Amino acid sequence: MPDSRSGLALVTTLLLLLSSSALAETPTQTITLIHFNDLHANLVPHMDRVRVLGAEDELPHAVLEERGGIARLATLIMRIRESNPDSLLMNIGDTYHGGVEALYTRGNAVVPAVDALGIDVGVPGNWDFAYGALATRLRYGPNPPGIARFIDSLMNDEPIARPGFPNLAANLTQTFPPFSAGDPLLPGTLVLQAGEVRVGFIGLTADIVPRMAVPFSWGFGFVQGEDDYRELIDASAQKLRAQGAQLVVVMSELGLHKDRRLADIVQPGIAVFFSAHTHEVTPEPLRGSSGALVVEAGNDGWLGRMDLTLRGDELVAHDWQLLPVDASLPEDPHVRALVDQARAPFLAPNVDMDLTVPGFHLPLTRPIDTVIGKSPTHLHRRGVLQNPFNQLLGEMIRRTADAQVSMTPGLRFDSVLQPGEPVTLEQAYRYLPMAPKLSVGEIRGDALRANLERELTRVFSPDPFEHSGGWFGGFVGLEIDLDLSRPDGERVAEMRMLPSGEPVGPDDVLRVASCVRPFDGDGVMCGSADFEGISPIQNASSGRTWTPLEVIIRAFEREEVAGAIDPLPRVHDAAAIEVWPNAPFVQPLTEH
Repeated sequence: MPDSRSGLALVTTLLLLLSSSALAETPTQTITLIHFNDLHANLVPHMDRVRVLGAEDELPHAVLEERGGIARLATLIMRIRESNPDSLLMNIGDTYHGGVEALYTRGNAVVPAVDALGIDVGVPGNWDFAYGALATRLRYGPNPPGIARFIDSLMNDEPIARPGFPNLAANLTQTFPPFSAGDPLLPGTLVLQAGEVRVGFIGLTADIVPRMAVPFSWGFGFVQGEDDYRELIDASAQKLRAQGAQLVVVMSELGLHKDRRLADIVQPGIAVFFSAHTHEVTPEPLRGSSGALVVEAGNDGWLGRMDLTLRGDELVAHDWQLLPVDASLPEDPHVRALVDQARAPFLAPNVDMDLTVPGFHLPLTRPIDTVIGKSPTHLHRRGVLQNPFNQLLGEMIRRTADAQVSMTPGLRFDSVLQPGEPVTLEQAYRYLPMAPKLSVGEIRGDALRANLERELTRVFSPDPFEHSGGWFGGFVGLEIDLDLSRPDGERVAEMRMLPSGEPVGPDDVLRVASCVRPFDGDGVMCGSADFEGISPIQNASSGRTWTPLEVIIRAFEREEVAGAIDPLPRVHDAAAIEVWPNAPFVQPLTEH
């Protein structure tokens, strides 16, 4: 009589063979997710600094290449869709702010060309809140007709144009009547079909908006902290699976560093974090402990292509490509016509505009292709601690305000310029698409050190959820010794005045030039606190307070920029942490 155990083993073996055979016969499907992030209203091509590895005996270095142009981007997207019709296009973060056309229309001028790309799903970025909470509601929110008319009447200008594609933000809620506290402004998730595959999307907008300005975030609540984000993502993924999603991805404007941390701690089942906000370029995907991939496609000069192959509901392969948006791509004629239409009012000889954001004034009375001077050196902002443009701007506002020290914000807005290259109004606006007031105030040495420590924490903290942006502000008139390997709050070793080299003591009082916005609290300049005696710097010729942008335009026009940039590094890191382009990321990526 045969052994029952051997019979059971035989049956089990046959079942395994049959299931393996069935699995092998299950066809695979490859879909393409197209990743586009951080347009910053860049409609036309521009020069950019691109990291290259070089030959074996060369260190990585940066080269200048023409990049961007939304009409070229449209051509590249079309080619990808032709190569795989089972594709979906994502637009992640910072779309409608950053250029002159957007600034004077509250983003409206950019909307038609962006919509023409055929975007399937998007996420707002932190700078998409920069026209104020009311404008954000009109652009993205589900506003009842009466509320929409009321908000429009408050704006007293052309209605806010809405995107022609769905946007997601699972981490954004509303906090004031007539909306109930906790109600979403936007859906948090969406399921879309790519060929035969149901793809579930989780959208996360930037969580730093409340730190930027109260009017940007008024009436909104943002999820904060990695524990709450882990719970939010896990719950959202479970919801999407219940809705039949075979593949779940996250579109995140939190930034590469936060997304990489989340990829370590969420439950397995997220295929990819598609990141934005930090403008980092990831030639190879990062992989979290959960198995999730993390990628970011730089900014408007790149397009990411992620091919994902599934067998049933199982992800069996991936292929990530970073594709340059460069001069090899012809312009799509339809999108180019929309770009020309958006730019025409700004190139007209009789241009006469002012900002429509309450509390800000910056008249534009000349075509934006007006040449205002020549670049004194390579001007860019691709430096986490120091960069030439922040040094130039800082020196110009320091002189204008007759101050000892100046502070400028560490922004990513950029228009790379070569030595001797003509500089246009448009390029100046690309660096500073905003209009705070130039002011001067006094601060004690210990308070200035505390502000420096806070800014360093927001860039270099080993806890990415302490980060705000990714680039340190600009400080001119000081020499600063740091140790970036030290803990948060302990990185500043010494500050010295320039040119004397005298150490700055805790009781010393310094006269500092910086920017003030109409909604900043008492004692705040450039987002830093504990200033006293703040007063605006008047432009005698216009009768208005100077803006930093007007100061830099005047400096170019008067040829005052030559020799204004200190050739010596004035921020020193004792830890000698490797920086971009030697390092792959502009903001150092901390190992966990």
